Amino acid sequence: MLSRLSLTVALAATVLFPAIVPAGAAAASPVFTIDGNVGLQSFVSLTDAHVRATLDALVIFSESPAVRSGSWTAIQAAFPSAMRGNVPDATYLYARPNGSYWVAGKGLQPVSIADRAYFKEAISGKNAVGDVVLSRSVGNVVAVVAVPVRDANGKIVGIVGAGIDLAKLTAILTQEMGIGSSAVFWAVDANGITALHSDPANIFNNALKVPELKNALQHMIATDSGTQTYAFKGKTRTVLYRHSPLTGWTYGFGIVH
Repeated sequence: MLSRLSLTVALAATVLFPAIVPAGAAAASPVFTIDGNVGLQSFVSLTDAHVRATLDALVIFSESPAVRSGSWTAIQAAFPSAMRGNVPDATYLYARPNGSYWVAGKGLQPVSIADRAYFKEAISGKNAVGDVVLSRSVGNVVAVVAVPVRDANGKIVGIVGAGIDLAKLTAILTQEMGIGSSAVFWAVDANGITALHSDPANIFNNALKVPELKNALQHMIATDSGTQTYAFKGKTRTVLYRHSPLTGWTYGFGIVH
């Protein structure tokens, strides 16, 4: 079980904590002390909910007549309604078994994704969730969710996928959690690549290559959950952290001393 950590944070929007606003209090960024486990749980739950919604929509979509037809025209036309309500401005794709692929709004791409880990996993018959990559089609940093497409006989004939823009997801989570600048949050994949960060400038950085972070982060990635104190950019940070089975990421939520 995670140890308890009290965080004093400015609740900018009180989205998650409306009940703690005292009567008559000023509306602009009141300061409250909240339990760190609440912040971490909210961060993990909200992030995973967005990713899970995308995965579930893709699984259903992959079984639709439009996708099974193998016609890009039909697939592209069906994407908007199938993926409505997920993270805005995600990039949607359909790929054939050889790695050639189409992107919604952009058509057939001149390169292959056959070398991408998420493609290899999905084309092998598994759902791929959480690969953090620089998109070859749109140039932004995304978390990829991809699922196999099977024909009526169960043969895998391609994949459909979504690239969730991680800068936009960070902005959404910041608003949904309703916290100000006094709290820090981040998520890294198993290789130390930063997927989410309260300072978006750190997204896609390899945190394991930062000497002052390496030892602490290796420990956090290797353990399921806990509390960790470390230094970064001349300041001490204490975070609660937890691993997510859905994305494979390690999530951290805490304070700067």
